[in-house]
Amino acid sequence: MKKTLSVVLCITGFVILMGACALQDYVVPCYVNERVGEYTGTNMTSLAPYTTIADAKRLGKEMNYVSVEKREALLEEVKKNSRLHAFLADALSVNLIDANALRETLFAPTGVFGALTGLLGLGAGAMFIRRPGDLRPEDVEEA
Repeated sequence: MKKTLSVVLCITGFVILMGACALQDYVVPCYVNERVGEYTGTNMTSLAPYTTIADAKRLGKEMNYVSVEKREALLEEVKKNSRLHAFLADALSVNLIDANALRETLFAPTGVFGALTGLLGLGAGAMFIRRPGDLRPEDVEEA
């Protein structure tokens, strides 16, 4: 009976010791910054009224998960923004090419406004402005 009692006590002590080792993360306090809870959006403590090593491990995993989720959302936003930028840049370059072609059509020396300004300049020069030594029609008849 003594042997049986000592074996049972040894086994019980071993089980209690193993249980204590397994539960030590839930007992030992560990400081965790409050901003971790704000970042993850989860409770800081699980069992004890203070944060423990188990809470720190759990919050670390949750923080990594939230970080990956936020990073993927930001990468998706960057991809969307780069696609929009490429589309708008292509449209802008096409519009600039068309506008430059229109400008050449209108304002080149052979274009519409270029020809009109040339004609107006020649007409004004012929009608109102005389160079020294130019002969008037009357002077030509006299000569």
